[in-house]
Amino acid sequence: MNPEARQEALRRHGLGETEDGFELTLAGYQKASRRALILRDQGDPEAIQILALASSDPRRWEYARCLAIDAFTADVRQSGI
Repeated sequence: MNPEARQEALRRHGLGETEDGFELTLAGYQKASRRALILRDQGDPEAIQILALASSDPRRWEYARCLAIDAFTADVRQSGI
């Protein structure tokens, strides 16, 4: 995967790279939160549990980060970037 394509895929999913791994941008959090709502409506137990937490709970941010990473990974695999 060339660096430009990787950066574009990261941006699309609201992620940035740090020395410690991936960080979630605010736009990424918002996008992943919308995905979590869809999962909750579909009966996903983890989404139901996480979205029941207070909005200030750091586990909500971490769950959104994981959703964004999963979406990024699937996108990269599917596109063959």
